[in-house]
Amino acid sequence: MASELDRLERILGGKFERRNARAIPGTQSVDGVEIVYFSDDGKSNFRKQFRSLTSSVDPRAATRGGMNERGCRITPPNGPLFHAVGYHGDVEGWRKDVQAGAKARGLLLARIEDGDFIVSDGRRFALSECQVEFC
Repeated sequence: MASELDRLERILGGKFERRNARAIPGTQSVDGVEIVYFSDDGKSNFRKQFRSLTSSVDPRAATRGGMNERGCRITPPNGPLFHAVGYHGDVEGWRKDVQAGAKARGLLLARIEDGDFIVSDGRRFALSECQVEFC
């Protein structure tokens, strides 16, 4: 007999992600999506930082798709805090826009590769050494 959760997933056409089984964004490849982490500026709340990350990039390189937050924060040893965002559609264009926005604001970017958290300033940490928080 199917559980209520199974029935709801069937109706909605997909599986719910269980809190205790969440994947860290960027650890699993998803076609057409790229995950990047940007450093917290220590001044503004996340929403303001997210909106300002690419808002002043002109001209914009991305021609389609979008960027959204991924509900995950990672702090490597000795910091700083990084927020996960993902973009899709024109991945190369979004990558250029995010890099330009981060550079203009003096923010670091990071990515996950082969179990390591790699920061744009050259530091590299095993993901297991970092504090991961889902929000």
